Amino acid sequence: MMLSMINNVNNKQKVAVLLDVSRAYDRDILTGISDFNKIHDKFIFFFFSPQFIHAGHQHHLIERVKAWKPDGIITREIEGLDSLFRWKIPLIILPHTRPYEEQVNVWGDNYAVGDMAARYFIPKGYRNFAFLGFKDFKWSQEREVAYVKCVENAGYDVHSFYFDNTHLLWEDLPGKLAKWLSKLPRPCAVFSVTDELSTRLLEAAKTLGVRVPDDLSILGADNDELICELSSPTLSSINHSARQAGTQAAMALNRWIEYKERPADIIAAKPAGIMARSSTNAMAVDDEQVRTALHYISNAAPVKDITVGDVVRTTTLSRRALEKKFQLLLQSSILEEIKKVRVERIKYLLEHSTFTVQQIACEMNFRNLDNITRYFREYAGVTPRMYKQQCK
Repeated sequence: MMLSMINNVNNKQKVAVLLDVSRAYDRDILTGISDFNKIHDKFIFFFFSPQFIHAGHQHHLIERVKAWKPDGIITREIEGLDSLFRWKIPLIILPHTRPYEEQVNVWGDNYAVGDMAARYFIPKGYRNFAFLGFKDFKWSQEREVAYVKCVENAGYDVHSFYFDNTHLLWEDLPGKLAKWLSKLPRPCAVFSVTDELSTRLLEAAKTLGVRVPDDLSILGADNDELICELSSPTLSSINHSARQAGTQAAMALNRWIEYKERPADIIAAKPAGIMARSSTNAMAVDDEQVRTALHYISNAAPVKDITVGDVVRTTTLSRRALEKKFQLLLQSSILEEIKKVRVERIKYLLEHSTFTVQQIACEMNFRNLDNITRYFREYAGVTPRMYKQQCK
């Protein structure tokens, strides 16, 4: 039995995985690699050691990997990457900047990401559009090209801001963004190429008193749930299929090691869809009173059992006048907008939390905890429990 276990370990492929697990994208890639290995049990891994264990030895990483004698490597752009090319072993790169020629890269379909962002905003009625990206990163440039093309085809222009990370510190970015925001026409739809940039933009908006989402609608990318859910308001984001790309990378590396079948130069990560949260939960309307009401609904409805009267009191209009404006501009009632926001929050918690239906009712402060099932079914057509089953 012991000899069999030793032989089993010796037959496995040694794979060094050198990713930046502080980012959701890399964690999703790693999860996809793990998904492959749970099924096929092909790999044993070398990972970064935590900083607190070997804080002074991180610069020796390449030497440590080499001493381990891996059969293959999946890596970010790390210090000493060029030396890995000379090892002549299967190597898959997840570039931060650009794809590497004559190497195998996991690279997102960034044109699809930019196009998806534009096609999400345009039907909401926006006439003002903006883009927030990085100055020198090719993936950011590709997203901008597709976003601008789609917006311009719809007859509008795009105002762009580029973060030059070689000359501007991260903590100084909100101040620069505030100057840019002060000149943007409103309401404005902004596509931010990462969730991290979205947080900087949100901070700048708050310093100016710019309301999100009614003055400024923000859509990011990567769908880092920790970032998006901790922000106030919560941040909408494009969800990559990074987990699937991780599985594809692991599969390709396994075949490369085992059968000498080198994969194509690009393993594509395509966007899976948009996770809509509060930062885009508005329509582009010029009426100030309606925008004020929508701003209150998008921020209060996810956590409070607000009434139509509560919404009316945030404006200077009568209930009848505000209802008329909602019907004219949104083809919806105030109550329907409240329900839409609350039901979308219930859906999110059903999909992404372990809360029971009763716990969700408490979390969202339903006045009558037993009403949540009827409330949800009237809008979604199924009960919360049925919806949760459909999401599995």
